[in-house]
Amino acid sequence: MLHPLEDLLALSQAPQAGQETSSSSAQRRQRQRLALAQRLLDPLPTALVAPEAAADRFWTVLRWGGLGLILARVLQR
Repeated sequence: MLHPLEDLLALSQAPQAGQETSSSSAQRRQRQRLALAQRLLDPLPTALVAPEAAADRFWTVLRWGGLGLILARVLQR
C-alpha cells in the first residue's frame, strides 16, 4: 500500500512535463493531488475506528469457533 502512496506523492511534488506551472488548471491538479495524498495519509475518523475490545473479541471467537468446528468434524466420524 505504501508504494502507490509514494508514487502519488512523487507525482504531486513533480511539475508536469510540457506544462507551465503558472496555469490555473495545473495548479488545481496539483492541489487535488496534494489533497488526495493528505486524505490517504490521514487516520480514520474516530467513528470508523473499531474499539479494541470488539476487535479482540471478534478474532477470539473466529479462532475458537474454527477450532470448535474442526473438533466437531473429527468427533462426528
